[in-house]
Amino acid sequence: MRAPELWLLAAGLMTGQTACSKPTIPDHDDRPEPQASTSASPTPMREAMQQPIDKAKGAQAKIDAAAQRQRDAIDAATGH
Repeated sequence: MRAPELWLLAAGLMTGQTACSKPTIPDHDDRPEPQASTSASPTPMREAMQQPIDKAKGAQAKIDAAAQRQRDAIDAATGH
């Protein structure tokens, strides 16, 4: 092998060795502080996003109540 080829081979082996080495572990276990606030204040965007959710929860409550009335009617009709 010629000198340039040996240098390329050596550089390739060194690159491969560093790519396969274990990552270093940080010296400290400090967790980063959260950047978002914990209390969400009502904003127009938040309210706009929350309205369909509240509407769906209200609809689900009506459906559940109707289903319970239907089960009670079936139980009354069948004597259970």
